[in-house]
Amino acid sequence: MFRIIQFLLVYIFIVPTSSAETYIATRQELWFNDSSYTKTSHHIKVGKNFIMGDYRFFGELGVGEDISEGTPIGSGLSYDYLRFGVTRKFFNSLRLNVNYRSKMKSVGKDLNWIVINTKYTF
Repeated sequence: MFRIIQFLLVYIFIVPTSSAETYIATRQELWFNDSSYTKTSHHIKVGKNFIMGDYRFFGELGVGEDISEGTPIGSGLSYDYLRFGVTRKFFNSLRLNVNYRSKMKSVGKDLNWIVINTKYTF
């Protein structure tokens, strides 16, 4: 499975296409529990989008850090970040986005999830 993911990422980042774009992005998450702040998550990633026919593919690689309340920046739990997926629009009104995300932690278990988003426009 890991070899397939590696192949897909290499393919996404080197595919020659005129409608491709490469980007750098950041993401910050503030976590709350019963209206009390518990931790912050920061990550920076490099990504690539490209279109093949009716499909829009994307892939991202990055690093991040989870910081608990009261912990200084740089002292939190670090992780590698991976995300890739595909988006397709059907009948000019229904958009389907499927993506895989992984937080590969340096300590503890990795977190992996699949996200499926749909949007119908009328």
